[in-house]
Amino acid sequence: MTEIDEAATSSTSTPPPPVRILIINPNTSQPMTDALKPVVQGLGISGVQYTFFTSPTPGIPSINSPADAARSADICLPHLLPLVPHHDCFLVACYSQHPLVARLKAECAAVAAAATQGPEGSGARKYVTGIFEASVLASLALLRDSVPESVPDDGTSARSSAAGTARTAGGDGSRPAFGIVSTGKVWEEALQTAVEEFLGCPTTTTRTSPFVGCETTGLNASELHDLPAQEVRRKMMDATKRLLLRGANTDGDGDDENRLVSRVQAICLGCAGMVGLDSAVRTACVEALGDKRGREVYIVDGVKAGVGTLYGLARGGFS
Repeated sequence: MTEIDEAATSSTSTPPPPVRILIINPNTSQPMTDALKPVVQGLGISGVQYTFFTSPTPGIPSINSPADAARSADICLPHLLPLVPHHDCFLVACYSQHPLVARLKAECAAVAAAATQGPEGSGARKYVTGIFEASVLASLALLRDSVPESVPDDGTSARSSAAGTARTAGGDGSRPAFGIVSTGKVWEEALQTAVEEFLGCPTTTTRTSPFVGCETTGLNASELHDLPAQEVRRKMMDATKRLLLRGANTDGDGDDENRLVSRVQAICLGCAGMVGLDSAVRTACVEALGDKRGREVYIVDGVKAGVGTLYGLARGGFS
């Protein structure tokens, strides 16, 4: 019988102070910032104190290109620097290779070095990520090694899998992958480059790449909130289906019911303004892949992934 170490399972020590996370919206849209609040609060993580920052005006109302992201960083950084000593973690809520991530990391490193009197100290460490970076890491962690050759909705594939006929997703020796659904077309190339630079290796969309690319809705971030909901939902679904098609099986038209077979196992919501649109992505997955496979695709919200990443880093006590 296993003995339980009471000292390890119960403690009367004082709980640690809350992790102070600053969530940064580098555009000027207060409604977009407000939409993030129930998302992070709904995670139910105890011991966290959230603060929200919206870009001052005049600023960038909607970040529709890497150039907009760079300009928004220049505008926001002077207002963020005084906040650095008062927070433990920083989440840049713009789905791009946003310059604020690197610039805040540099500032946090300087603050930590000064507070601990030298580069060897670790008592004042602070952590920074963007929703783009966090979503990529989460997607890679969620990908399964393989799926059965055929996965009918009645679950009968278990026998063939047990018999050793499982193969990688896509059915043609290809690798499971993730992709991104974003806003304007400029992000298709920009995010392809961003993923390659973040991972430090080419991710050309071959069958062995873990990234199938980015499909876009043609809308900008503000239009996600301003246009009729049904139009936004339709464009999200269309982009999702195109993304799934990028990872389609190449050795046949589909499964036994003529549904698409795709190696895409995770889809990132490529804009902070896509809060609440995960249901449109899910519906598109089910329509394209069938109920079972469609519900197995992970939908990765970068804001949720970012909060989880930062909380883990702060509580992990990495030195």
